Amino acid sequence: MRSRLIIPVAAACVFLVGLSEGQVLSRINRDLVEARALSSASAVSQNDSTKRRESSIAGRLIDESAQPIPNAAVYVRKVGAQANVNRSVGTDQDGRFRADDLTAGAYSVSAYMPGYVPATDSVDRQYYRPGETVTLRMIRGAVIAGTVTNLEAEPMVAARVSAIRVRDGEGRVIRGAGASGTSSSRQTDDRGVYRLYGLQSGSYLIAVNGGTGSYYAASAYDGDAPTHHPSTTRDAAAEVTVHTGDEIGGIDVRYRGDRGHIVSGTLSGSLGSDSGMRRVSVSLARASSGAIESNTFISLRGGERGFALYGVPDGEYDLVAQTSTGPESSAASTPRRLTVKGTDVTGLDLSLTPLGAIAGRVVLETLSESERKGDCKDKRGASPDETVIIARRDEKAGAKEQSAPGVLAPTDGTPDEKGEFRILSLIAGRYRIETRMPTQDWFVRSIAVPGPASSKKQNDVMGPGLPLSSGQRVVDLTVTLAEGAAGLRGKVVSAAEGASLPPRLRVHVVPAEAESADAVMRYAEATVDNDGAFSISNLAPGRYFLLARVVSDEEFMERDSRPSAWDATSRTKLRHEAQAANITVELQRCQRVTDYSLKYSPPSGATRPAPRAKP
Repeated sequence: MRSRLIIPVAAACVFLVGLSEGQVLSRINRDLVEARALSSASAVSQNDSTKRRESSIAGRLIDESAQPIPNAAVYVRKVGAQANVNRSVGTDQDGRFRADDLTAGAYSVSAYMPGYVPATDSVDRQYYRPGETVTLRMIRGAVIAGTVTNLEAEPMVAARVSAIRVRDGEGRVIRGAGASGTSSSRQTDDRGVYRLYGLQSGSYLIAVNGGTGSYYAASAYDGDAPTHHPSTTRDAAAEVTVHTGDEIGGIDVRYRGDRGHIVSGTLSGSLGSDSGMRRVSVSLARASSGAIESNTFISLRGGERGFALYGVPDGEYDLVAQTSTGPESSAASTPRRLTVKGTDVTGLDLSLTPLGAIAGRVVLETLSESERKGDCKDKRGASPDETVIIARRDEKAGAKEQSAPGVLAPTDGTPDEKGEFRILSLIAGRYRIETRMPTQDWFVRSIAVPGPASSKKQNDVMGPGLPLSSGQRVVDLTVTLAEGAAGLRGKVVSAAEGASLPPRLRVHVVPAEAESADAVMRYAEATVDNDGAFSISNLAPGRYFLLARVVSDEEFMERDSRPSAWDATSRTKLRHEAQAANITVELQRCQRVTDYSLKYSPPSGATRPAPRAKP
């Protein structure tokens, strides 16, 4: 059995489209009831056989005080385009759970409990393998409450109130912010009172009505533009900042009742031959932030091809449609930029085209028997089919072409027993390939596609990225892994005696060999903890420069920040800084450095940083 991992969980994403609020709550409650019925069977038993443990993912769900959270639903999903392993199990009275009889591979594990949110707000998905034991942490979310009245100060009944999270707990802007789930969107009662619970730390806009009412029945307010707290449009709305556990009342809204505009048109293109089984989602997002302003779902049954979004306020937007009856048959339209100003926008045509895909294979270069000595002795056990291959769309902050709103495409896959993988439903763009390996003993040797037919060379895709046009399918990507990885763990300390470390430090590992200056897979970086600790694994053996540097404000404000080495200009700058610092380390095959002390010196001319906040 592998070592115990304690990793915060990401919140479960459950997409229940086209249902009423009652149906959504009923579906979630059904999951909880089923999970609770299974909780006694999912508790970890000391008498289970080794074989059963190795085909299970077991763990415990606890709160901020390390107390168990019983009767919660835990979802286990196998990663991969062809994976159809989805489990819903429950936690027992000790917060324990276990999903049994899992096949080899990588899994995502998430939990749901009304009123709770993940303990951390990470954008990175965590992966688990059968045989691992994990501890999931959740904490009570925040509450925002208030009253909605009309211009005559009368309470509004059954008005839809949404909390739109526009900044995270660190103040970073959330691109594509919108109301989702049942906790962040509720209706007022007969007194005009609303209560939104289970909210993550961050800043929210409170909106009443508008075009994001897919979970609700039609109402008299459907054509209205949303009114934001206290009584204004979105551009002038007041943000409400909360922290987990807070309960803030008095966030009242005086409803304006402004009539919005209509955005309408028809759907065409790749709608499928059996269109009666399909539904198309149409989403309208603000061009400046990607925030979802309105969405609707169209059934193609009976030849229906028209769509309409109501209650749209003035503004500049991106409009997109998408459909899917499975990962092999996903399609989406190219985002269409449009301006709504004082009138309806009609007669639009959204033509859907198939989404792209990346397929290939994973190759593992193993050590010879003569090489399995010293630190490399007995470095076996993991399997390539537990590796996760991630296709990450490379978007620079502020880029004109951002991810299409509403396109919820999977971006990860795992190889099968032959080492072959597929990542489907990808929109057009430039992609970077990342790996999540099941062991620290491996490193990435190369990621490449075949070169010209006249050449036997492989073209590296780590440096330039992999361009993907609409509907394109790349089928010959090769990810080569190798045994013998090194690792580096230690602490950053101030070079000046008695000086404190600045906040937002990051450690960079830069290849020292001149011929590896553009070998992107040789670069690595890690965030420094509050106590100065850092850890970097899966490094190729070799000589490296080490650099501790403060993350710039621009980098910090990117929630899903791009590694510095992805950009050629940033890579050159990073290399120059690392060479100037001239701190080097030589890492041998399979070597684990666990107590490295890395000195930090502020750049010349830098002001003295503020003291690091205590954890």
